[in-house]
Amino acid sequence: MALVVGVSSVLFILTGVVYTYFQMNMRASVFRMNRIRAATAAEAGTALAMHHLAFMQSLPESEQPFFLSLDGDSAGWIELPDCGSFFVVIDPINGSTGLLNNGAVQVRSRGLAGDVTRDINISAAPSYPSSYALLTDNGIPEGYFIDGRIVNGPVHSNGLIHFSSYSPDSTDDPSVVMVSTAREGFSFSGGGITDVPHPEGSSVWVGPYSHHRQGSPYWRVSAPQVDFSEMYLHFRNLVTGSLQSNAVRITAERILIQGNSLLFKANRNAEQRTIDLTGVNLVIVRNGFHPVMVKTIYRPDHPLTIIATNDLVIGGTIDGGAIGAGGPLGLVALGDILIPADPDEAGGDDWPGRWAIETDQSFLIRACLVTPSGSFKAKVPYFPEVLARISLTGSLTQQTMGRISSGNSGYEMGNLWDPGLGALHPPYFPMLDDWTVYSWIIDPPEEEDFEIEDDAV
Repeated sequence: MALVVGVSSVLFILTGVVYTYFQMNMRASVFRMNRIRAATAAEAGTALAMHHLAFMQSLPESEQPFFLSLDGDSAGWIELPDCGSFFVVIDPINGSTGLLNNGAVQVRSRGLAGDVTRDINISAAPSYPSSYALLTDNGIPEGYFIDGRIVNGPVHSNGLIHFSSYSPDSTDDPSVVMVSTAREGFSFSGGGITDVPHPEGSSVWVGPYSHHRQGSPYWRVSAPQVDFSEMYLHFRNLVTGSLQSNAVRITAERILIQGNSLLFKANRNAEQRTIDLTGVNLVIVRNGFHPVMVKTIYRPDHPLTIIATNDLVIGGTIDGGAIGAGGPLGLVALGDILIPADPDEAGGDDWPGRWAIETDQSFLIRACLVTPSGSFKAKVPYFPEVLARISLTGSLTQQTMGRISSGNSGYEMGNLWDPGLGALHPPYFPMLDDWTVYSWIIDPPEEEDFEIEDDAV
């Protein structure tokens, strides 16, 4: 009897131990399962936030954090079938510098499954037309990325980008800091279509080669397309929509930017008129089907965007100021952006004094140029007769690359991107669909409470 009691006691204890271990394993399994579900829910929240941001034209003017809600409860929780729920806050980052100041946000997503929560915090920033040194829709043809071409900023095209070189080594080969295309490869002289920065059989080594060979984001194929039609509609809606409180509309054939004033004339014989630009950061210029010429006398003292409803003519030096020193200046044409032949060289009548066209020699354009349905081109590509240089400091967005030279006449163009455009874009420039994620933090230890807090970063 004693033996039976002893064995029964041992069996009872072993059963209890087995049951306890079973319960512990079951709880651990449930915890692990809920932890995975909570992480999945948090990731779904960040994906929903990025999808939501991609369709926004601008962030709310209040710059206050806000949460996303679908068919969730009043607290903002969104249920996932068989995978818990999540809560997402989008917080505009205010008062920072660099790339995390240009419409950037922090997305805070909390996933919940059972009694387990997982948090994911990401920082992301949108692209603007001014985010690129050169942005095109219909490709970059042969003749641009050639020996001696150096672009210090990002370049993107929805179409095919061509690279060529005639030097025996890589000493003078084209160089671009970051380059991307929506196509499945780039075109190389001697190498055909390829997705690497130096294909076998080609003499081209796109610099900086050590960066590009790492791939994205320096060298990127099959990148998302930039919607040029949507960009055009954005600026068209600014022209046709209700006038903003800090915007003006004028009718003019030629305009001059003179510091905090805008001088304009409706035609050659019209009286000169002046607008005080204090508090104004958008000017819409109408001139029927005729182009509008613009030059600067003195750089503006604050960021400004000028939209021409048809063609915009660069009449000479454009100094929109560096970022933080008056700039950026945005010049937008719903037609083409043209460089006219100077009447002093090509012949023809011109306006007197400072209203004259001055394009018979090298000049500076410090601005962000945008022609979403046209080209930046010379009206007569074989003037000036001696090749002159256009130094473009800022950014250039055009649907199709235009022609600015013919042999040893016309213009050659240097393209220098202002790094300050990574932190500030011209007024009313649209956010593009492409957002860049700069950080991804899982379960940040410093975040104990998940609330809508302003400026968490």
